[in-house]
Amino acid sequence: MNTPVLTDDQLRLISATTFSALTAFFTPTKGFFLMLIIMFAFNVVCGMRADGITLVRCRNFSMKKFGNALVELFLYLIIIQVLYSVMKYAGDASEAVILIKTISYVFCYVYVQNSFKNLINAYPGNRAFRIIYHVIRFEFIKAMPSSIGAAIEKLNKDEELRDEHNKKTTV
Repeated sequence: MNTPVLTDDQLRLISATTFSALTAFFTPTKGFFLMLIIMFAFNVVCGMRADGITLVRCRNFSMKKFGNALVELFLYLIIIQVLYSVMKYAGDASEAVILIKTISYVFCYVYVQNSFKNLINAYPGNRAFRIIYHVIRFEFIKAMPSSIGAAIEKLNKDEELRDEHNKKTTV
């Protein structure tokens, strides 16, 4: 009983075929993936600055916090790919692009808002970061329909209260 063994050429062909199929599947969403990965990286760097972490000395680095951020990124990427795939196979490819573009902008908004919040913590005396942070929050809310804008304002107030409470309990 000889079991068939794959040769190096066969493995190379299988790998190339699999990689090509995956690349073709993810090509329509690659720009959105790249956009979110860039925003993720910016958010991580800002978060590291807020926590006092430098690349030279990685003291205070929390692998758990980084792992949670990676899980969040992968969740965002999965949501985008699943929604695009479902809508595309339902015959709505052009509408799917509009949907994932909108969702990607929302995810990027969350990343940029959190990034500037971290920059404010890292550089409390920098007024430019504080102004940019408040402009980002205000302009986004202003652009949303009134019902959604009111919900976002309530979430922001709840978040500010939670942050105030956390500052009081950690000091």
